[in-house]
Amino acid sequence: MLLGVIQEKNRNTFTVTDPTLILQALVSLKDVRVLDYYRDRQNVWLRVEQVLKGPSCPTCRTRAWVKDRPEVSYIDLPVYGKSMRLIWRKHRLTCPNPACAATTWMNTDPRIAPVKGYLTTRAAKWATKQVGTGRTVKEVAHELGCDWHTINDTVTRYGAALLKADRQRVNRTCAIGLDETSFVRLKRHHTSFVTTVCDVENHQIIDIVPSRNYIDVAHFLTDQPKQWKERIEFGTLDMSPTYRAVFNVILPKVTQVVDHFHVIKLANNTLDQVRRRVQQDQLHHRGRKNDPLFKIRRTLLVGQDKLSEKTSERLTCLLTLGDPNGEVAITYRIKERLREFYDQTNMESARELLDELITTCRKASMPAEVQKLGATLKTWHPQILAYHHAHHSNGITEAMNNLIKRVKRVGYGFRNFNNYRTRVLLYAGKPHWRTLDSITIP
Repeated sequence: MLLGVIQEKNRNTFTVTDPTLILQALVSLKDVRVLDYYRDRQNVWLRVEQVLKGPSCPTCRTRAWVKDRPEVSYIDLPVYGKSMRLIWRKHRLTCPNPACAATTWMNTDPRIAPVKGYLTTRAAKWATKQVGTGRTVKEVAHELGCDWHTINDTVTRYGAALLKADRQRVNRTCAIGLDETSFVRLKRHHTSFVTTVCDVENHQIIDIVPSRNYIDVAHFLTDQPKQWKERIEFGTLDMSPTYRAVFNVILPKVTQVVDHFHVIKLANNTLDQVRRRVQQDQLHHRGRKNDPLFKIRRTLLVGQDKLSEKTSERLTCLLTLGDPNGEVAITYRIKERLREFYDQTNMESARELLDELITTCRKASMPAEVQKLGATLKTWHPQILAYHHAHHSNGITEAMNNLIKRVKRVGYGFRNFNNYRTRVLLYAGKPHWRTLDSITIP
């Protein structure tokens, strides 16, 4: 038994002593013969030749002749801390059959390098993964010893092929999120926006839609497989009428959930608007550092349960000085009641509290800003209340937008949407990188 194990180990052990064979093994290219290897101050040069086994004419299947052997240089993976150039000694073949329409052709092998490309196949896939996982194009180009455009074109080409071939990337999910993010600032007062479609359950970006209008977003969801759409139970959004219309028409059975962050933000904005108006009505100028309401502008936005006793007393005193009619104080209490709504653990108690808030806000005695808040809460009542049923939020989509912003910072912004979409999905779309090994670009 022991002898059998030793013999098996010997068969798997690399015992070649010929330097040429060792170099061929290190090069790790199939059906390739190493012809030459040398180094200079900048690059490592490796000359190889493909081993042909009975080449034949693709038209008449007659055995082909070698007419010429041109050499083509490609950018290869770096070695020993230096960039490497692979010189491929190709075979230009010709058909000896005079009746054949084929004249001459170049023998190609996509395992070594694609026909239209400056990088070897393995270098192109390596560069795609490096850029796709967060490195800058400039860094990868410097390491390979080439220019920025060469790497960017390669990453876009192979990245798009990976996203198309990776059919397992988009998982079945029960919750998706829609959110807008800025793409490029075209003019001073005009910014182009795109829509992020996020898998809230699996924390990944499904795709990027080139705009935020109803037609494009609805068209994207319509094109998705029927089984995938039927499994979706919840759709998270940020009080956008456009995205609500998309869910109502394309996914009518989905329970829409408004993100609690945006609801609290809306209440904070309402409180700040009331404070600014009261400040202007009382003192007839914008807030200054010694004005009572200006001193507590940030304290008003903090939850009451997070304030110390000293801070609470200071808040009460300054509200008394700067808010004689109590408009800011009542708006502050409404904001706090809205925060209490999200602390409820029972659906019925949450519903009663939300209905009470809406009724209070819509009273004629309330400030105009608070009445507007009440109208908004009434409009989005089902979506706001659904948070207690779904326990999903658009926070995951917002987190994915942070990853998108990181890609934009690394790339110093984008103008080409296809490049932008590819880079974002490679970084935050969770592609299966093993699929890249099986991709062949002719």
